[in-house]
Amino acid sequence: MASPAPVGTTAAPMQLPAVNSGTTILTTAGYLFLLLGVIFLAYWLLKRFGVPGVLTGSGPNGPKLVNRLMLGNRQSVAVVRYRDKDLLLGVTEHSVTLLAEEEAAPEAEPTERKTFASVLKRNAGRG
Repeated sequence: MASPAPVGTTAAPMQLPAVNSGTTILTTAGYLFLLLGVIFLAYWLLKRFGVPGVLTGSGPNGPKLVNRLMLGNRQSVAVVRYRDKDLLLGVTEHSVTLLAEEEAAPEAEPTERKTFASVLKRNAGRG
């Protein structure tokens, strides 16, 4: 155990090391930018090479835009495939309306492309 200081003597104040605030601020800012760079690099790598659906919100069963027809400024009709159903949607600036729904046809061969007109003709007889 350390013995107490003799009575009548004062202990010398402890000296703190001198801090250069300019260097400290620059060092802290450098580490902050380095950390932000690592975060953005990780985000880019996940978007580029990551598991599908992790950052996009869609996966193999997620909604897929089959075709879209623009009708005017910010107005369109779209065919969306979701959970083995084709949905015909009317899309405006303020709303999305379900116009028709049917079971999705089996996937067409790559030479045969499903067009917006074919889906619209098939749904024209209903309704």
